[in-house]
Amino acid sequence: MHTITKIFRKRVSSTNIFAASLIADGNSTEPFWIRTDDQYAGRGQGAHTWKTEPGKNLTGSLVIFPDGLQGAAQFFLSMTFSLAAADFLSLFTDQVKIKWPNDLYVNGEKIGGILIETSILGNYLHHAILGIGININQEIFPATIPNPVSLRQISGQNYDLEEMEDLFLESFRNRYRYLEAGNRDTIRKEYLEKMLRFDQPGRYKASEREFTARIVDVNEFGYLILQEDSGVMQEFAFQEVEYLF
Repeated sequence: MHTITKIFRKRVSSTNIFAASLIADGNSTEPFWIRTDDQYAGRGQGAHTWKTEPGKNLTGSLVIFPDGLQGAAQFFLSMTFSLAAADFLSLFTDQVKIKWPNDLYVNGEKIGGILIETSILGNYLHHAILGIGININQEIFPATIPNPVSLRQISGQNYDLEEMEDLFLESFRNRYRYLEAGNRDTIRKEYLEKMLRFDQPGRYKASEREFTARIVDVNEFGYLILQEDSGVMQEFAFQEVEYLF
């Protein structure tokens, strides 16, 4: 991967939106990373928002222009980015897990989230905006946020966000080499190993029905494959199934 240009803005509505505006201006075809101290209208998956205390957390978007990655294979990029984030967190704490498709958990508590937006040109990805928010130094969270945690709460330490930024980008570069080399089997295997509840019984809800099942796989398109106690196998796209805790 080429050198990643770093951009810092003190305050933006959303780093993904800001990144998209730079792409639309046509001024960049090389990878770049945008970080902000204050993202006041951050977005999560679906209709969710991502709220963060200014100056406390790692909040940014990485823009890449993949070379020869087919649009149908974009979930491998999602797995790669999720693994990079898990690698980064594992430098500081144990029990890091990825909750499908790409939320980040430590000991059952949410420490980060990812929002990926892609553009396809023909059959190939033109660019991808890989947005991420990781709770680093924040200690007090709104009551509306379920089970949040930060690295400071886990370790009692305060972290320099510029240093954390560099470590995160290095984790991504290391993981992206697997994708560039076509090592998709390795990416998928390690993603499954990092998945929250992989091959363990858990409660889920789909179409107003609650049931117990095990995660047995994720297919190449990102569908979650669950096996119920009865042996029945089901595939679910994102937002078709809910984890129950």
